[in-house]
Amino acid sequence: MEPTAAQIATFITFIRDIMGVNDTVLPDDSPFITYSLTGAVNIVNLQIKTLSPFLYEMALNNLAADNLVNWAQDSTGSTFWADLRKSFGVNNFAAGVVQSANDNSTGMSALVPDFFKGLTMGNLQSLKTPYGRQYLAIVQDWGPLWGLS
Repeated sequence: MEPTAAQIATFITFIRDIMGVNDTVLPDDSPFITYSLTGAVNIVNLQIKTLSPFLYEMALNNLAADNLVNWAQDSTGSTFWADLRKSFGVNNFAAGVVQSANDNSTGMSALVPDFFKGLTMGNLQSLKTPYGRQYLAIVQDWGPLWGLS
């Protein structure tokens, strides 16, 4: 599915007002806006929209923003997206979450919720940005029907 003109306009507002990205870094006609939103439109479950149009829009925009951080390329002379990816650790490989860590004198263990056991590689990548985490928080609240448990 392709995003509607209204969804694109709403996402551009999200980019400007929530993400704080200006049009010199990402012009309104950038293909990365459409690419990122199209990816989200094809992943976010439409059934959420029937239960809560607001939460559907928030899930859609947050996943699209996560896609944008992961996919957008800098224009010549700019390092905005590269710097943002670096600050979030987007390009750092992590096969999962840490369950425990120890050395000779200290140790720590954290409970790994069952939710983490069902994450896909894409979900693990989404955990690296605040937008991806917000998307996962929204869809996870709806339970396993939405692809997450």
